[in-house]
Amino acid sequence: MDIIHLTYPEQPQKAPAVIALGFFDGVHLGHQQVIAAARKEAEARRLPLAVMTFDPHPKQVLGKGDEPVRYITPLERKLEKIERLGVDRVYVIEFTIPFSELSPQAFVDEYLIASGAEHVVAGFDYSYGRFGAGKMTTLDFHSRGTFTHTVVAEFQEEVEKISSTRIRRLLAAGEVEPAARLLGEPYQIKGTIIHGDARGRQIGFPTANMRPEFAYVIPKLGVYATFVRLADGRRFKAMTNVGRRPTFYETGDVSIETHLLDFDEDLYGQELTLEWIAYLRDEKAFNGIDQLKEQLTRDREEANTRLSV
Repeated sequence: MDIIHLTYPEQPQKAPAVIALGFFDGVHLGHQQVIAAARKEAEARRLPLAVMTFDPHPKQVLGKGDEPVRYITPLERKLEKIERLGVDRVYVIEFTIPFSELSPQAFVDEYLIASGAEHVVAGFDYSYGRFGAGKMTTLDFHSRGTFTHTVVAEFQEEVEKISSTRIRRLLAAGEVEPAARLLGEPYQIKGTIIHGDARGRQIGFPTANMRPEFAYVIPKLGVYATFVRLADGRRFKAMTNVGRRPTFYETGDVSIETHLLDFDEDLYGQELTLEWIAYLRDEKAFNGIDQLKEQLTRDREEANTRLSV
């Protein structure tokens, strides 16, 4: 898959294709419907299949909202998932203030028409141009007759639209299993193992302390059944705690600590990927170390059971 990075005012070279448009955070089942519709058109027209996406998130650049922008998939992961869908070419347009100020007509002229798009596919709620003023209902006008387009209808699961916003909300509530259904795979985050205070090892539950490599959506505080995939490809059952370790500290920064089942190797400095499978329980403070160890033993047994299905 060819990856073409563009920064405004840089424009794509003309290369006829069918283009799927979207930000595609998560590349969830709804996004996959858009790309599948584009692939069908590309095959019928015997043209390459392209995706046009953007980075970073517009909200990060335009400063909309009080909270920092959190992602389901960083760009690298997004591109991996897009490639698996059979895409031939991806345009990654850097989302900047000058780019955001393009009128809808200018965006169509300078990116879609300039790229040689012969057919464009996007979801029913896709918008483009300054203030999102361009809609799928206006695309025919802005295309100047140079390309046709397909509007993909809302894709639902349990009578609710599948969207990146919905998935972020599920993750924030610890609902990693329904989030996985919408993503088509378990939610994943990647990070590096850093030194902690070795509390886990002292009580017989050594943990790998992860520093996420990116501004991921972090599931809510609690204990989870997870899989850990190491850089060498090996995959292990694990249980992961997202929290502040209230048994040891009254306050503290949120940490991600993972205990790998049936594993005893040094992971410091290594990169690993966490796959979030099931929520086990809330984080809570215990009256002493013995009570904590008893609970961790039960957690480990439950995690092993959930991960053996």
